[in-house]
Amino acid sequence: MKTIQFKTQDQTQWTIFVNQITSIYPSKDDGGTWVYLSCGTKLKTAINSNTLLKMINGED
Repeated sequence: MKTIQFKTQDQTQWTIFVNQITSIYPSKDDGGTWVYLSCGTKLKTAINSNTLLKMINGED
């Protein structure tokens, strides 16, 4: 299974399986991204949504 790694805004390092991601929303406040997981966890990262989608799709 494919995984991605990123830090949330509180500097916690996360490694998640991409199939756990249920939705991704750009943050209106600061240009970051909200990542919603199938377990109900909501993560906010400083990575913009385009970069995060490239990570998920395995693009450089």
